Amino acid sequence: MKPKNTEDNFEKCICGNCSLFHQCNKDKKEKLFCAQKISECEMDAKKQCICGGCPVYNENDLSGGYFCINEIKE
Repeated sequence: MKPKNTEDNFEKCICGNCSLFHQCNKDKKEKLFCAQKISECEMDAKKQCICGGCPVYNENDLSGGYFCINEIKE
């Protein structure tokens, strides 16, 4: 199940520390960008994904990674 767009989740989210998160994501206000939909920004799959270390990831029993490139399957 995709995490909800809530302030609580935004506060826990570590997307801002992800090497894939960059100015385009900030400009598009893609908070929780990896958990809601594929990013509208160009993503570099060669960079390291940190989804597995995110509290939102663990609390929602997610698996896999690179959600900004490969959308979370529900």
